[in-house]
Amino acid sequence: MKVTYVLKVKTNFFWDSLNVIRASILGANDGIISVSGIVLGAAGANLNSKTLLISGLSGMLAGACSMAGGEWISVSTQRDIQEKTMERQSQLENEDCENCPIKLQKNDILMPFHAAASSFCSFIIGAMIPLLTMILARPEHRVVFTLIAMIASLSINAVVCTHNSEVSTSKTILRNVITGLLTTLVTFILGASV
Repeated sequence: MKVTYVLKVKTNFFWDSLNVIRASILGANDGIISVSGIVLGAAGANLNSKTLLISGLSGMLAGACSMAGGEWISVSTQRDIQEKTMERQSQLENEDCENCPIKLQKNDILMPFHAAASSFCSFIIGAMIPLLTMILARPEHRVVFTLIAMIASLSINAVVCTHNSEVSTSKTILRNVITGLLTTLVTFILGASV
C-alpha cells in the first residue's frame, strides 16, 4: 500500500516576511561596513573624538535613510507589478487557470513600509557597532578595536544569513569580511593621505 504524505505550509504573508528578512540582513551589513569606512577614514585623518562622532552619526543617518528609501522604491515597484498581475488574473477568473504556473493571492502582496522600516532599523543597529567602538575605545586602540568589531559583526551577520540554508557559511563570512576590509582600507588610506 502506497502512503502519500502531504506537507502543509502556512504561506500567509510569506513573501513579505521573506522580503523583510532580506532587507534587514542587507541593512545591517551596509550599516556595519559603511560606518566602519567612515569612522576609520576619519581616524586615518587624525580627527578628534567630536568630529569622529559627528561624521559617524551623519553617515549613519544618511545611510539609513538612503537604504530605507531604496527599499521603499524597489518594493513599491514590485508591489505595483503584483497588483497588475492580480488584475489580469481576476479578468481571467472565468477561464480555466488551474494550469497557470503562478497565481498570486492577496497575502502574497509585498508591503513597502515593512521593508523600508526593517532596512532603516537594521542599518542603525549595524552602524552603532563600529561607531560606539570608535568612540569608546582609547585613541591608540580605536582602529584595531573597530576593525575587530567590524569583522566580528559581519561574521555574525553572515551566520544569521545562512542559518537553515544550503549556502556555505564560511564563504559568506569570507565575502562579508573581505568587502568590509577593502572598504575600510580605501577610506583609511584616503583619510591618512589628507
